[in-house]
Amino acid sequence: MTRRRVDIAKRLVRQIGVRLPKSFYEKMEGWLANSNCRSVSELARAILCKEEIIWYHKDASRDAIAIELAAIRKELHAIEAIIYQVRCDFNQTQFPDQKVYEALKILDEYRKVGDKVQQLETVLKTLHEKWLQK
Repeated sequence: MTRRRVDIAKRLVRQIGVRLPKSFYEKMEGWLANSNCRSVSELARAILCKEEIIWYHKDASRDAIAIELAAIRKELHAIEAIIYQVRCDFNQTQFPDQKVYEALKILDEYRKVGDKVQQLETVLKTLHEKWLQK
């Protein structure tokens, strides 16, 4: 791959050296983690040239909800696998009593799905309330 061409007017041709206190440099590294800049020198150039710096903010209050939603999704996937396995057993058996037993197992799994859907509704309700706060 070749390097992309940079406009002559935007080419970095002059070098200056700046010494900073360790505390300020560490502060700039913290800013770097939350900005759109890729290096401390790029951040310093953006500050010196008064360019726009995009600051990223992560709302940690929604992390617990995301973890809970992922857990519900995982449990629903496990229930889906169990239902598929029981359905295969149901279709392979020839005995009516065994078919009734397998059907009851499927019914039990569908009740678990209903419980998970109710849990999902409560999580979505709390998420909805948080989003509508001003």
